[in-house]
Amino acid sequence: MIKGWGRGTVALLAAVAMAGAAGCSGETEAGAKPAASTAAAKKPGKPVKTQWDESMEWWATHDLGCVDGATVTANPEGCAVRVQDYVDDVRKIRKAMNGDTTAPAGFYSEAYVIIDRLEKYAGTPAGESDTQGWLAARPLIWMQGQALGKWIAAHPLQ
Repeated sequence: MIKGWGRGTVALLAAVAMAGAAGCSGETEAGAKPAASTAAAKKPGKPVKTQWDESMEWWATHDLGCVDGATVTANPEGCAVRVQDYVDDVRKIRKAMNGDTTAPAGFYSEAYVIIDRLEKYAGTPAGESDTQGWLAARPLIWMQGQALGKWIAAHPLQ
């Protein structure tokens, strides 16, 4: 054994072990803020139907005929972006369904099938800049959005 290393090494290892154990205990400091996920989990979100209704109310006043399949001659690129925005709104509804703690197991299964079909059609364009791909897919995307709206209206959980 090398002289002088015994006590110093043991003391150092003990200090490191105590610091590591204190950091792994899961306790937070008195002044630390709780994690955002903890705070968000405590606050219930809006019901899925309310979120859908609000989104569709916005689209009814802002779409100007693009997403619902009207002919597009003036601004095809803008319309393609609108279709992508519509798909993003449906994705938000899926996220709301996933986070709905009041829904019994399997409640949203049929809605997920509809959203999956919408996602399939949204996956046909070759990227965000594929204007013609988005315009070609929009009637199918719109049709699935309408089917989802009917499902949500017929199955109001809250």
